[in-house]
Amino acid sequence: MTTPRLMTRMTYLTALALAACTGATPDDGTAEEADEIGSALEEVNAGLDMTDEAPMFGAPEAFSEAAIEPDSAVDDAMASDPEVSAALAAPDAALFNVAVLWGQMPPDFQNRNGHEWDGTISINRGAMIVRRRVGFEERTDALAPRSDRLSVSFISMTLPHIDGLILTVADPDPASADPLTLTYTARSGQVFSATMAELVDGPQSQAVDNSGNRILAAALREPLDPCAHGTLRGRWHRVADGRGRLIGVVSDAEGEPVGHVRGVYGRRSTGEQVFFGKYIDRDGRFRGLFGGTYGDGEFAGRWMVRDDADHGHLAGAYRETIDGPETGGLFVGRWAETSCNMRLER
Repeated sequence: MTTPRLMTRMTYLTALALAACTGATPDDGTAEEADEIGSALEEVNAGLDMTDEAPMFGAPEAFSEAAIEPDSAVDDAMASDPEVSAALAAPDAALFNVAVLWGQMPPDFQNRNGHEWDGTISINRGAMIVRRRVGFEERTDALAPRSDRLSVSFISMTLPHIDGLILTVADPDPASADPLTLTYTARSGQVFSATMAELVDGPQSQAVDNSGNRILAAALREPLDPCAHGTLRGRWHRVADGRGRLIGVVSDAEGEPVGHVRGVYGRRSTGEQVFFGKYIDRDGRFRGLFGGTYGDGEFAGRWMVRDDADHGHLAGAYRETIDGPETGGLFVGRWAETSCNMRLER
């Protein structure tokens, strides 16, 4: 039976001309797997090699079972708006690639109450282009048609995973004493706001209830000299106390997926908390090893290539699975080549 609330949302979707994610089979890990991860963590780079692989490591089912929220490109009409084009082309303009995500972090699979995020993301000057949707589902989520270069409105319901948007923001006056600010205003009246400087400094988040629902945002400023940089996101899955696995998608600056990563994390015998992951492109070609340390919800590390030289760095936020299926836990981060001269960690 269709509830009145769902009817309202479906009517709204129709007017725009446009449920819940299901978890995979629980996998709490085994003592054998935990021992294997523990042994690997004691090795250099967790024993990961630098060879090419089959696309998605020859295990697309692993990425499917992890239920990493899919993303899709957005054909934003504002991209061709004259005022937006002028803001992007302004001689002193600063360009930022911004990820805004919302939902339960980490998901609680016992919770049967979805959270409604209907609202607006806005900036106080310049222009915004929506590049990609993350996790949007046809039945419950949609973007409103845009007519304002400073804002985008949407409807979204999460249960229990996340939705989000990848944006390009242009600031034509970065030297202004008035900081460029990004604000999410929910239809319910809740507000999350952060300056672009804060988002560049590292992921910013805010809890919106006592059920683990929160909104998180992070930004990268486009460097003056061309260099590779972007975001990464995926699952941070606990297998046993102090040991776990990570699996995720690596995207470019505009949110387009460019590869995959998988690896392990945990405490070494020294007590140091480390993570390692192998990064391959969409065709399976080796692109590097990620490795570093984590703790208190944040991670930071190096991007190493075949000669073991630092090719770049990465940093971000994670929330570990406490107990539950493979789809629990998550990480969201940023990566950049050393030549970008970006500081990603706090």
